[in-house]
Amino acid sequence: MSAATEVQALLRFLTKHAHIPLAEAMPRINMLRKQQLNTPEALSKAGEAELKSVFADEKVLRQVVNAAKRVSNPRKRTSTASSSPASKRLRADPAAFDDEAILSLPTTELSSDELTNITIETNRAPLFLAFTVAVLAYTHPEQPLSSRWSLAQAVVSAGAQSKAKYLGITNGPTAEEDGWAEGQPKVKIMGREVPVMRRHVVNKADDDQTVPATALWGLDLEALRRSNGPLIAGKEGSGQAGPPIHRPDAPRNYLLKSMIVINASEEAGTVQGNTSDTPKKAKSKDLGTKKEEAAAMVLKAIDIVCQSWQASLSKEDLDRRAQTWYARVRPDVAQGQAGWGQRGQVRLEDILKLQKG
Repeated sequence: MSAATEVQALLRFLTKHAHIPLAEAMPRINMLRKQQLNTPEALSKAGEAELKSVFADEKVLRQVVNAAKRVSNPRKRTSTASSSPASKRLRADPAAFDDEAILSLPTTELSSDELTNITIETNRAPLFLAFTVAVLAYTHPEQPLSSRWSLAQAVVSAGAQSKAKYLGITNGPTAEEDGWAEGQPKVKIMGREVPVMRRHVVNKADDDQTVPATALWGLDLEALRRSNGPLIAGKEGSGQAGPPIHRPDAPRNYLLKSMIVINASEEAGTVQGNTSDTPKKAKSKDLGTKKEEAAAMVLKAIDIVCQSWQASLSKEDLDRRAQTWYARVRPDVAQGQAGWGQRGQVRLEDILKLQKG
């Protein structure tokens, strides 16, 4: 199991089965992995003293142990998996995304110093998406991760449509210019105002994870224009048709497939001075895992920069500053239509140089 897959599985277990809020589950992931408590089976067999070093609260500890025993029971797992409320909701309305852990950001254990030695190959759109979704955690922390993915994709899509028109790749007005955003509330993200709609939240009393009433979706105006409306929101899980939104899984899947480390000495997530078996380990990784790890490295570098400025910049100033940061480190591509979708290099050292001080 790849590191990214392992982290996502642990997050899903802690939030979905042990009912630990996502914000509390995240810092415990590395602690569990270091102790080889990386599966429900391992947790169910662990000693109490071992678990207390991770879960100091007795109530939380009991939740984790009981959940681990339930999930580790093949008979119980089989009987409950297909009938869980979350799985039913996702089948009925895939846009609901009640389980935020499914949409978690890929992570890396590399330090800032280790990231400095890495160069990523990608094109501009995924890098802009990475900047946007990372910055949204600081400029709109009230938004759940599913909303941040949706809003980030709304920004990227709007920018791509404007750029395509400017380069002559498309003709005619964009959907926004055509009036399809008229009357919709808008939120400024990375300097661009994007139309949004408030999410209609179903009652999730049986789940620990809830979506705040202020949560938003980014509207997909081009899809709205193609379908010719109407701009009427349906309740999540109700089966009623609503305006098309940018689904949060799409940008996540896109980002995780769009980047790759190109300096081989660091490709395996290593630093100088490693043993000679590093190339063999790197070759054993499948391409999908390598791409996820590359995305995790980029996201961590951007997050380090945001953290360094968080205390000294307002949310509005951070949003404005992030636009400049992206422009300074984006890959060089050919001018005009030749550069559309062209891949280039991004040095993580250049991103990390953007830190305050």
